[in-house]
Amino acid sequence: MNTLVLLLKRDSVWSPETWAMQHGGERGVGGQVMIEGQSSWLSILRDDRVLDEYDDEERSELSAMLAEPMPFLLEWKGSDLIEALIRAVPFESGAVVDNDHGLLASIQAIRDLPLGSWVRERTLP
Repeated sequence: MNTLVLLLKRDSVWSPETWAMQHGGERGVGGQVMIEGQSSWLSILRDDRVLDEYDDEERSELSAMLAEPMPFLLEWKGSDLIEALIRAVPFESGAVVDNDHGLLASIQAIRDLPLGSWVRERTLP
């Protein structure tokens, strides 16, 4: 299993949950949206408590990129669905991705890169 945090502008019209529902996802008991493919799955959970996990330095870096973030915890297996989701995120959403390995990057910076080149790295290639 892999994990990312996708952070959007709080007033973003676009939502990864809506995207997943439009692509066959279903809302689970815990509120997460699950979507399954032939060899992959993706879970999306909107949860502000994710922000409590950031230390002061991370909060400062994040606030410089996104004033009022709305976090979504993304967990997945296989790359098809997560890559499709990342390609679907509109630039105007102000999206930032936290890979939980020290990288905070705008969606513009990672969208066209291979997932494996940044998902577990501290810096972009």
